[in-house]
Amino acid sequence: MLLLAGGANFPDAKPWAGGTKTYRNEVYVLRGDTVSTFPLGRSVAYGASATVPAGVVCIGGENAGGPLAQAFLLQWQGRVVVKDLPSLPFPLTNASATAIGSTVFVAGGENSERVSDAFLSIDLSSAAPAWKRLSPIPKPLSHSVLVAQSNGSKTQLFLIGGRARTDSGISELSSAAWRYDPGSDRWSAIAPIHDEKGITHLSAATAVATGASYILVAGGDKGNIFHRIENLNAQIARATGEAKAELTEEKLRILNNHPGFNTDILLYNTITDTWTVAGQLPYLAPVTATAVKWNGDIYIPSGEVRPGTRTIDVLRGSISKPSFFSTTDYIVLALYFIGMVIIGLWTSRHQHSTADYFKGGEKIPGWATGLSIFGAKLSAITFIGIPAKTYATDWTYFFLLMTIICCMPFVVRFFIPYYRRLGVTSSYEYLEKRFSYAVRSVSAGMYILLQLGRMGIVILLPAIALSVVTGIDVKLSILLMGAVSLFYTVLGGIEAVIWTEVVQVIILLAGALLALVLIPMSLTSDGAAVSRTLAQYDKLKLFDFRFDFSSATFWVVIIGGFTLNLIQYGCDQTVVQRYLTTPDEKTAVRSLKLGAWLTLPSTIIFFAIGTLLFLFYRDHPGQVNMALDAQDTIFPWYIVTQLPAGVAGLVITAIFAAAMGSLNGSLNGVSTVFVNDFLRRLQPGKGDKFYLRSAKLTTLIVGLAGTGIAWSMAEHGATSLWDQFNLILGLFTGGVGGLFVLGIFTRRATDAGAVAGFVASAAIQVVLLQFTDMHLLMYAFTGLASCVIAGYGWSVLFPKTQNISGLTIYR
Repeated sequence: MLLLAGGANFPDAKPWAGGTKTYRNEVYVLRGDTVSTFPLGRSVAYGASATVPAGVVCIGGENAGGPLAQAFLLQWQGRVVVKDLPSLPFPLTNASATAIGSTVFVAGGENSERVSDAFLSIDLSSAAPAWKRLSPIPKPLSHSVLVAQSNGSKTQLFLIGGRARTDSGISELSSAAWRYDPGSDRWSAIAPIHDEKGITHLSAATAVATGASYILVAGGDKGNIFHRIENLNAQIARATGEAKAELTEEKLRILNNHPGFNTDILLYNTITDTWTVAGQLPYLAPVTATAVKWNGDIYIPSGEVRPGTRTIDVLRGSISKPSFFSTTDYIVLALYFIGMVIIGLWTSRHQHSTADYFKGGEKIPGWATGLSIFGAKLSAITFIGIPAKTYATDWTYFFLLMTIICCMPFVVRFFIPYYRRLGVTSSYEYLEKRFSYAVRSVSAGMYILLQLGRMGIVILLPAIALSVVTGIDVKLSILLMGAVSLFYTVLGGIEAVIWTEVVQVIILLAGALLALVLIPMSLTSDGAAVSRTLAQYDKLKLFDFRFDFSSATFWVVIIGGFTLNLIQYGCDQTVVQRYLTTPDEKTAVRSLKLGAWLTLPSTIIFFAIGTLLFLFYRDHPGQVNMALDAQDTIFPWYIVTQLPAGVAGLVITAIFAAAMGSLNGSLNGVSTVFVNDFLRRLQPGKGDKFYLRSAKLTTLIVGLAGTGIAWSMAEHGATSLWDQFNLILGLFTGGVGGLFVLGIFTRRATDAGAVAGFVASAAIQVVLLQFTDMHLLMYAFTGLASCVIAGYGWSVLFPKTQNISGLTIYR
């Protein structure tokens, strides 16, 4: 429901013609095209309001007796229900308000004594809600707008425009805007309000957050006529006789012929800190109104359209979602899909045994395996996510990917030799040889669950991003990626996976390099201006040496990233399986080194693209798409709107390629683990043809399941629940890594100790998740460390004689 409560009007005559302001006590409820009326139980206007999960919070305002301190909650329960909330510390009218979740913020306003610089909040989810004073706004203001919106990394509050009455009777108009960080309780200045002519004053406007990082500011009063009337009022108060009559006549002429208020629709980008005129309101622009998002559209109900004139109109604005994918782009994409099918058919000729299907007959060239290792962890989420993250923030995550190179010597020295010398097909076979089948099966089961959870996301998120910018239906994208990946993976096994990933990596890097070359060519700023901008916004920041483990500081990135990549490159079947496809151990080592070192140039490319996107959209603020609800779509949006036809198709194809590369690696990895870690144990002694057929059938079933999961999430919008599922499973991967560390680096660790370590790690991870604000990257380290410490401690307390010859670094 859309609830519109209170307000004021002049039902009899204009105020300068003797009309009396009437304060209303109704609530109008809009349901579809039907309007119902309910009693509010109080007469009030000019209050601030904010929507929270529980309803609409109304704060302050005024009536015929003056400003009010009241606050109340409007709810719809088949009728309008009004619930009183704690009153403000002092009366306020013409304040601004917004909400983050259940916390309501109120800024500025005025009362009979002064214009306020107060900034207050109330948390309605607490057991005893109460108003809390925060750092005051930078200057006393009324008639501002306050909006909650992301700045690319976290939700901030933005206070825009306003005015302040003065003792002279001439109001001070504001063109300023500020950003408030709830985490640090600090205000900072942002770019002043701009229209097409330059910096402008604006008050009594209405604003709404839209998309991933945009604020639309509609209407408002620029103050030119308002100031003329204020000056005339001051002159009339001093004048006498005929001069007073002439001034009064001039004032009435201005009021009676008032053209209405500013109709500009301004767009502010919270990331690039730029303003642009996004369009014009096609109707008279209401002021002292409130804009809201409702069912995907923007509504501005009622408001003042001229001095003394209120409107009954409700304006609704819809944001279009254009797409720019050409016929040439579709042809490029189609050729890619055809190429993947051909590779599947070509590699299917070599699949005669499980050794061929799972290890490629151990004949894959090292350079191809190296490209595949690189591509296995470079998903579409990475391809579009890294530029988007850098566009929004800086380079502090750069060293996260560099830890892949840092952990490479450890994987080469301590992990690959065991897999090659023991002749395993699944990395988890080592855990059985070192500990027990129970340890192996738990780790293998965790891998399968994590990959099942991952597959839906790695198809869905790119499909959503591509849908927004290309117009290709989300479900069609899911179906195409799922069907083609499934076709060549079922037929060709790991050999098809590797060769398709080789093609995918080449396309991906070619597309990224094209973007890297073309974006600078479209910048309008010169080198000096670019340097100043990068320095002003700290866009090239690499290091954050704060000892804060709740954010992405240098220590979190290094410790968490190293542990995470050690687990992925040392233990994760998706990567380990590629080490087993080469002719010998030396080739496997060379392939890992190639894949790891490719991370350096590719990371520089992707981070540079993000920084260049920031510069481009600062130079061209009107080129953004305010309909983009996910920040990750910024790079695909640039691709389809700025790159030539065909070139755009190639880069978008690279995103499809990256998504499919992630999918087919998971498909083959799950099939390998299921057949080797479970099926061979449940049904031993079967012929190799049986296990080969089972592997292909498993790949088919898992692929259909992954595609179905992505389809279902697209249908029901359950991505947040699925993210939580992946988070929970992700907490336990550190424990799996701990099992490998226990096995390889200790002699005293026992099978019972390994199980105890894994259980303890899982319990500690859940506690850390519930009771700390630790950054997500640190869970890999805490999971691994707690498993190793608890597992080793148990093994020391309860020792066991065991034959571990050749299974540890101690030989």
